[in-house]
Order: sequence, then C-alpha cells, then structure tokens
Amino acid sequence: MWKAATTTHPQAWEAEMRNIKHLNDEAFKYLLKIPPRSRFSSKPQCDTLVNNMSEAFNSVMVHTRSKPIVTMLEEIRLYLMKRWATNRTKSQSLSGNICPKIMTRLKKESQLTKYWIPCWSANKIFEVRHVSQAGDKFVVNLDENLCTCRKWEITGIPCCHTLAAMKFLNLDAEEFIPCCFRKSTYEETYSSIVYPINENNLWEITTYDDVLPPPKRTLPGRPKKKRRLEQWELVKDHKRMRKGGLKKRCGICKELGHNRTSCTKAKQTIDVNSQQTQQSNPSTQPYMPSSNQEEAAVEGDK
Repeated sequence: MWKAATTTHPQAWEAEMRNIKHLNDEAFKYLLKIPPRSRFSSKPQCDTLVNNMSEAFNSVMVHTRSKPIVTMLEEIRLYLMKRWATNRTKSQSLSGNICPKIMTRLKKESQLTKYWIPCWSANKIFEVRHVSQAGDKFVVNLDENLCTCRKWEITGIPCCHTLAAMKFLNLDAEEFIPCCFRKSTYEETYSSIVYPINENNLWEITTYDDVLPPPKRTLPGRPKKKRRLEQWELVKDHKRMRKGGLKKRCGICKELGHNRTSCTKAKQTIDVNSQQTQQSNPSTQPYMPSSNQEEAAVEGDK
C-alpha cells in the first residue's frame, strides 16, 4: 500500500495498484478513492501524505479548545507569541543558506546518484539510466527544472536523477533549491513580532458600554469532546469493529467474522474439558452401591 501511495509518477502507481488488485480487490477499490502522491500538483511543492501538521497543532490545543472563545483565543495568541520568538532565535543560529531538514534530504538524494548514469543529449537535457540493465530510465531537463520521475516537480528538491546530471556539468545543487526552503525566507517569516498586552484591569477606560458575552445556555446531556467520526466509521457491520473499520478476529480459532464470545470451537473445547474433568474426578460421578450393601438392604426390608 505504501509503495502505491509514495510513487511519484502515474505509471509506477498503476503498476502497484495492479499488484494490490491481485491480492485484495476490496483494498484496490478503497485506495482508488484516495489521491496518491503521483497525482499531486507542482504548485505547493510539498509531498506530505498525512495530516501531522494539523494534528501537532491540535495536540497543543487539546486542553484549550474546550474553554470559552475569548480564553481560547488568548491562549492561542500566547502560544504563537512564544513560538515566533523561539523560531526567530533559532533562525539566527542556522548555518548555510538552506534550511537543515531540506539539506538533509538533499544529501540523501545525493548519496543515491552512484546508482544512476547520466547521458548527455543537448544543452542541459539528459537521459539518466540505472546502472543495472533492467533498471529505469528518466529524462532530465535542468533548464525547466523537470524530471520525468516528477519527484523534483512535486517536492521542489532535486532528485537523484537530476543531481547526477548536475554533477556531470559541475553545477551547484543548492542553486536549484527554491526560495521557500532558504534561510532568508525562514527569517522573513518570523521577523514579525506578536506584541504582548496588559491585563484588562490596565486597559484604558472609555465612555462606551462594556462588551459582555452572550448569556450562557447549558445544553442537555454530557458535553462531547471526542472527534466527529468519518462516514465510513459510522457504517454498522456485525463483522467489523468500530475502531477503524477493522474486521473482527477470534482470539481462540484466529478466524475472521466473529469474536471469542460467539466462537463455536470455544464451546466445543469447553464441553470436552468438562467431560475430561468428570472422568478424572471420581467424586463427581454418581454413587453406585456395592453388592454387599444391596444384600444388607434387602434383609433389612424383610
């Protein structure tokens, strides 16, 4: 699944999807609804597949979002003021013209150039092929910042194919990094200051009426704090659990579609164990009188 999600050109995505369809047709139909990385536009210059950025901000505001609106906004303003000051100080200690994480990714791509051979066509156009005979081949155009693998186009960071062509022409790869990944842009982003404010008892008194909050209306029931479930999570199915729509798996027989409470094999196992227990414990067997006791009982009746 991750191979299909992380491919950067449509042909590789289609090949991986065919493999998934051969293994599981339901997974193939489900993944068709999700846009992969190979369909990303080149304008954002970001290849992030998950929502970790919004989740990180949400985790910071987990205790603040349940407070009144003014208190919530004040705590968000205070958080941004401290974060802006921290990043402003951090930008002054950066070395080089490229941001550290972008430089790390560029070095990883540069290490992969040993597996690719550039073939010069004209000007800054190359055909870059893999060292193996059955490897891939891509066309690189350094003037237009294009590679047919589309990794450079999506991320904005030169891929290993373009770096191999740059090394052939003795070009500096840092010159092809866009301005949004440079130290100067990072400093300009956090150059603005979120100024502090005084407590409301130090505010200037005006002749206007005070702005009061609306009357609070307590809603019936317990206040909800859990996130809203997606549509596919609300589908009721006796074979699926609510958590992520996963299928039930029995902990006894390891089969799908039921749990251990409704497992038929578990009942059979319990019956067999009870029979073995009765055979091993003679005290639990029914009482059978001996022959002498029967004769004594008959004489007593006489």
